[in-house]
Amino acid sequence: MARRRMTLHRYHVGGWSVRSPRPLPYLAPDVGPERPDPIDITFGAFDPPAAPTRTVGPFTIHGPDLIDLHPPGGPRLRIRDGRAIIVADDDNLSAAEVHTFLFGPAFTILAHQRGRPPLHAGAVSLDGRTIGIAGNSGAGKSTMVHALVQRGARLLSDDQLLIDPATRLAYPAYPSAKLWAASAEQLAVPTDDDARVKHGFDKFHIDLGDTFLDAPQPLDLLLVLAPTPELTAPEARRFTRGEATAVLSRLTHYGEVASAAGRGGAMLQHAAAIAAQVPVYRVARPLDFAQFDALIDLVLSLDGEA
Repeated sequence: MARRRMTLHRYHVGGWSVRSPRPLPYLAPDVGPERPDPIDITFGAFDPPAAPTRTVGPFTIHGPDLIDLHPPGGPRLRIRDGRAIIVADDDNLSAAEVHTFLFGPAFTILAHQRGRPPLHAGAVSLDGRTIGIAGNSGAGKSTMVHALVQRGARLLSDDQLLIDPATRLAYPAYPSAKLWAASAEQLAVPTDDDARVKHGFDKFHIDLGDTFLDAPQPLDLLLVLAPTPELTAPEARRFTRGEATAVLSRLTHYGEVASAAGRGGAMLQHAAAIAAQVPVYRVARPLDFAQFDALIDLVLSLDGEA
């Protein structure tokens, strides 16, 4: 008897095709011909290999191309060869929670394995310019992304930014952003409990599908947000190329895991290549939400000339 072929759902993230036997509602569908070297998402149990391991937080590193992830309150995931992610123990998780872990830390590690280290950054396009917004957790990246979208920008990425330094192209991620409840309230954005990023967290996936720009864009400007309590007004200073290289290397997403897996040199080279192509600014911002309009005005005034 002929074996029935499994239906695969196709999406695109970061310039790559993604295939999954289950629907992944937070991703953009992949239409047209499948892109080379697709990524396969599967769901099922897996056993730890017998090879020596190293642990960094919730990551277990069996080798540069085999890393397991078991975040608190999340599923177990295996990231392998830059081509596959296996998800186990996700039965009690919502689609939003699975997306949080699968296309947050797991996909970031897979991108490292593919040789394109992601920055901890978002990106939007506005008035013919594409602006990257980088920073540590809590710096206000997603809030700024959403505020720029409210000013007419198109969304490329919210929290992880894939850049090809050879072309300066920034690649689209998926058509949503994450906002803390306080930021959503300040921006008058409604939240949905089913879209909570993780049980017990007051942070939510926000659908921005109407603004999503699903084609790569040349990156014109890269900002590094620096929350600064003593400031009364936002300030900006352009980094030198050396400063930008060091900062972008530190802001490579999950860089400590990639370094432990032997990819530290690749991260530094990638950061240096971006710094050589794209102007990078340190943008110090007050913590007061009342200064947010002034912050956006400052950002839009910055010079993007290399």
